[in-house]
Amino acid sequence: MLDLYGLQVFLLAAKTENFSETARLLNISQPAVSGHIQSLEQQLQTRLFDRTGRNIRLNEVGSAFVPVVHNLLKEARQAEAFIASRRGTISGHVTIGCSTACGKYILPRVIARFLAQNSDARVTCWVGQRGAALDSLAAGEVDLAVSSLRVPGRDFEYRHFSDDLLVLIVPPDHPWAARENLEPDDLVEYPFVMREPASGTVVTLNRALARYDMSVDVLSSRLVLANTESIVQAVCAGVGPAFVSQVAAESVLEKGLVRAVAVPGLDLVMRLYMVRHTRLYASDAQRAFWDFTFAPENHELLLLPDSVQ
Repeated sequence: MLDLYGLQVFLLAAKTENFSETARLLNISQPAVSGHIQSLEQQLQTRLFDRTGRNIRLNEVGSAFVPVVHNLLKEARQAEAFIASRRGTISGHVTIGCSTACGKYILPRVIARFLAQNSDARVTCWVGQRGAALDSLAAGEVDLAVSSLRVPGRDFEYRHFSDDLLVLIVPPDHPWAARENLEPDDLVEYPFVMREPASGTVVTLNRALARYDMSVDVLSSRLVLANTESIVQAVCAGVGPAFVSQVAAESVLEKGLVRAVAVPGLDLVMRLYMVRHTRLYASDAQRAFWDFTFAPENHELLLLPDSVQ
């Protein structure tokens, strides 16, 4: 019998065509991903990926197998929900796509309490780039998404999930480290460590700078990284200043590895949304998780810790 988790690993590997990236998104090791794929191929007695050195590419059989797996996992979730409804308990598997640093820090608190109260439920959270969570939701690959991006014209319901605060951090020996605050015009003095242009961080910063007839185009960059935690480490290493999620920088700020410098007047708040697809099947577990997240008694879980507000 095919392993359901192995099928989920296959779907993500089919999307990324990169076992290392699949491992990162699933928070497992790369050998574990390879093992799941090899086991699946052995059971099916066919190759699903073509391998050339370290590169992999979904082959013709693998491409044809993707929609079959989607249907299998959908029916498995419906079967779990049916049995759970007969028992009068919340059961089943909820998959969530997340593309924000703040979401990665807040979502686990929500999941932990939900699982504590619903011991028969399971949750998988996939973390990817901005827009990827919504693309996965549109394709039915995840049940819910947490994103700062709102896309018009899709059958999505958006609900305010939390707020992400951006902060300017600098290495301790940077000239700005001795400043209490900066004016927006000062930001052109030194090169930054930046997120990729489509990221929520850059979009939020660009919107804030627009109030001063500026844009991120006037800021020079020494390094561009597509990961908030990597940017925080680059600042710690002295590469340069960066605007990052404050909750992601909290630990290094507390240790004094970087300094936060205020830029009064810049509105650096990024609104986050939990999103669901209104035209796709929603399991009992999915609906229960959505209702649980926004229940009044769980409101404090969606707030940033006091130390970063």
